Amino acid sequence: MKKKKVKPRIPEGEAILDDLDFTMEDYSKTARKMLKGEYNRFIKFVVNDLGVNDNSKVLEIGPGPGWIGIWMAKTNISLKIIGLEISEDMIRVANKNKESEGVQDRVSFVLGNGKDMKQFSDNSFDVVISNGNLHHWEDSIQVFNEIYRVLKKDGIFCVSDGRRDLDWRGKLIFHIFKYFGPKFMRIGWKTSIMAGYTPKEVKEMLDKSNLRDKWQLTPSFMDFSIHNKLNNKK
Repeated sequence: MKKKKVKPRIPEGEAILDDLDFTMEDYSKTARKMLKGEYNRFIKFVVNDLGVNDNSKVLEIGPGPGWIGIWMAKTNISLKIIGLEISEDMIRVANKNKESEGVQDRVSFVLGNGKDMKQFSDNSFDVVISNGNLHHWEDSIQVFNEIYRVLKKDGIFCVSDGRRDLDWRGKLIFHIFKYFGPKFMRIGWKTSIMAGYTPKEVKEMLDKSNLRDKWQLTPSFMDFSIHNKLNNKK
């Protein structure tokens, strides 16, 4: 069988900021629609398959407009959510969203970078999550090391992102989206795909990190998730 050729990765900047063509408010309105699709699948996998306990303290790295953490807080009022975000423009919008959804007492967003989470103590979170953000990380191995440090020893983690090596199904979905999605989202998705990693590349990074023997990778035709080994989270 002929080996599939994958295009070289083109890194994307870390922070998404307001632009002349669109603001983070525009981004947020489109992203909110994913609560019925991608975001919902991610939340269900973390909460139901990995198993989030009541009263858990949750860290989300790169929450963007905050919809995942906000929705988790709305579905379980015992959870406390902290979003660590590098973009001040995203934090502005995320704070508006938590206020409008009435979860401001249980959700907070702080400025910071996943590769240096010095504001958080060792073993301080029950859950660490990140969705659609890995391809933005400058130093992925260091972020994985920081996840290991701040996560409790019996804690849950899940990092999900798109893959660069789309198969024909993923390419078909992308081409359909080109005709129906907002222009700024189409452009953003294309650069995100080209900045994404392949499952093989992710495995190599994880094996060099402190999470080296604690992860399981579940791929699909468009993305993948890195998470605890099911039924063996300790």
